[in-house]
Amino acid sequence: MTQGRIAVLVSNDLAFDQRVRKTCATLMDAGWEPVLIGRRMSRGAPLSIDRPYVSRRMWLGFHKGPMFYAALQWKMYRALKALDREGGVTAVWANDLDTLWPALKAARKFGWRLAYDSHEWFTEAEGLQGKPGRRAVWRWWERRCFRGIDRMLTVNSAIAEAYKTGYGVSVDVVPNVPEMSALAEPLSREFLGWPEGEPVLLMQGAFMDRDRGALDAVRALALLERGHLALIGAGPEHEAAPALAEKLGVRDRLHIHERMPFEQLRRCTPAADVGLSLDRSTVGNFKFSLPNKLFDYLHAGIPVVCSDLPVAGRLVREEEIGEVAAAAVQTDAIAVAVADAVKRVLEQKPERDHLLQVAQRYHWGAHTDKLLAAIHEVH
Repeated sequence: MTQGRIAVLVSNDLAFDQRVRKTCATLMDAGWEPVLIGRRMSRGAPLSIDRPYVSRRMWLGFHKGPMFYAALQWKMYRALKALDREGGVTAVWANDLDTLWPALKAARKFGWRLAYDSHEWFTEAEGLQGKPGRRAVWRWWERRCFRGIDRMLTVNSAIAEAYKTGYGVSVDVVPNVPEMSALAEPLSREFLGWPEGEPVLLMQGAFMDRDRGALDAVRALALLERGHLALIGAGPEHEAAPALAEKLGVRDRLHIHERMPFEQLRRCTPAADVGLSLDRSTVGNFKFSLPNKLFDYLHAGIPVVCSDLPVAGRLVREEEIGEVAAAAVQTDAIAVAVADAVKRVLEQKPERDHLLQVAQRYHWGAHTDKLLAAIHEVH
């Protein structure tokens, strides 16, 4: 039974957003026809991406700051107006706060239903750290938008509780977990340029922002007598890692890879020995995060080393899927804590069968009903 077309809005690089990809796949399975609307990250980027549903990318001309967000709101709303003229649209799905206003405005004007999925605690993002004026504006904007919604989704229980307390909305949790699938055939280490016979630590992430742990991983590598580190992704710390490794004398043990399509990435992950998730608790969004890479490592059957955070650390301890680095604040102490945790997990790795059994409890299909129930009438 067809549910009609549903506009899906995303502000980041829609080609690499795995949560959005999985959401669209679930919507298709339920009878919806997704129309994915996002932006081109460069003028030369194609106007659409290769997906089994319609995708449309717009060029904004700005990449950050107030003009970026103003252009984003305006162009997304224009795209929704054009979509309404085409016909058949019955709902709109907003991903994160920076797409909520055009989605809400269109839902009210055109009589569509609305779903809101907050991938993070937006007003506690790293980009707002030390910027009280900008944070105040986003909090005002959030309060204004939240007057029109009754329910939402987010990625873990800690962030859900913050939204429930702050706005009194109904919040369901759909964590950033992979789809359940057969274990991917690992790419060869020769192909990846990784050494045979040496432990390889892996950190993957579409955007390695400041305090996301890539540089802490390099510092920890310098304290380990053996082992190599692979970074797969993009972002400021990803870019800064080679220079730091050169300074610390471990550049030959660092392997830098640009971010890659998910199907290729999932073949890289099981080729490593340990997966790293080393967010610092500098902002609420990091402190209460439950990164999708934790579950990617789990589904690949490799143990993890995680920073001592309330949500992520508890998962690693309770499920016995790796080691939690001792809590530390100073940069040198963090490196020591991470290196010690890596040594512990290499000395006594969790059994692969145990990791894959745990993975069966954390997969996307277990949350389909909650995801679809997020589509609701607006007021």
